Amino acid sequence: MNRWKRLAPPHTDPWRPWLAWRGSLTWRITAHARDFRVEVIRQGPHIPNEDEYRRLGQPAHRRALVREVVLHADGVAVVLAHSIAAWRDLSGAWRGLRGLGKRPLAEALFTDPLVARQALEFVRIDARHPLGRRVERVFGRDFPPLWARRSRFVKHGRPLLVTEVFLPALLRLR
Repeated sequence: MNRWKRLAPPHTDPWRPWLAWRGSLTWRITAHARDFRVEVIRQGPHIPNEDEYRRLGQPAHRRALVREVVLHADGVAVVLAHSIAAWRDLSGAWRGLRGLGKRPLAEALFTDPLVARQALEFVRIDARHPLGRRVERVFGRDFPPLWARRSRFVKHGRPLLVTEVFLPALLRLR
């Protein structure tokens, strides 16, 4: 399985402008689409993937809040977003996550001056990766290898891990 890397794909890769974008992906998508919608797939206590524990600095096999949403642009799914916060932080730094509903997480992250984004990491995933399998289950079909990126957001010293899996239709947005 490929490992997460801090180096974005080369400038010749058509995905690079989307992957390397440091601002809100939601805001960038809405700038390229007439209609935008967030579909909540799941939100609740789940056990994160093995590599996510280490990135969060959380003990292995402990439940966390896992929020998964599909971002739709002009009626087409373009991103599967997968966010994780330690359960104990839902009554502290990340208490606002519980009430997001269909609102984009970007509203909480990019408008709060107390939230700092750390470095982006990138990987190509397929069905061997837990998120690759998740994408295939959510959409009920196979996909070619997909680009994904993730970063930690920190508020009051507490991390939130956000991973975005880029679906092929995203490249059709102009």
